[in-house]
Amino acid sequence: MRYILLILLTIMALTSHAQIYRWVDDSGDVVFSDEDHPGAEKVDLQESTVYSSPNKSIPVEIETEPESTEQNVPDYVINITSPADNESIWVNNGDVKVTMTVEPSLDKERGDGIVLLLDGNSAAGPQTTLSYQFSNLSRGSHQLEAKVVNNQGEEITSSSITFHLHQASQLNN
Repeated sequence: MRYILLILLTIMALTSHAQIYRWVDDSGDVVFSDEDHPGAEKVDLQESTVYSSPNKSIPVEIETEPESTEQNVPDYVINITSPADNESIWVNNGDVKVTMTVEPSLDKERGDGIVLLLDGNSAAGPQTTLSYQFSNLSRGSHQLEAKVVNNQGEEITSSSITFHLHQASQLNN
């Protein structure tokens, strides 16, 4: 195995110093090759430029993020109290009132608020009130998510539920 490796390394070393030839073919194209050709001239190549970096250590300034002057983010807990998770609601007009609790209370000076998403689409917010009235929702199951966000819209915490809206039908009478 060592013998084969030695032969391969020798062949690679010999081919890396091979001569380059240049000629013009019958079509007028300039051709370069490592094989001699009738009418070809040898091309003298300059030594490759090799760069060695100095062994000096160069001080590098690393930028750090400035310390936040923003107040500490409260450890909010938000809960959707109505409708309850997996609750069935029977209303014909599709009106659903949502109520929530947030502990501790929202810090309005920081600009914290609540964003509501219904079935993944923004429905309200940001707002600081703990209730919201949906109107004319269609029957079926709905996913409701309430998020506490900061003044830049970044989510701090969230809670989600599923509720089922039923409406009377002429088919069931």
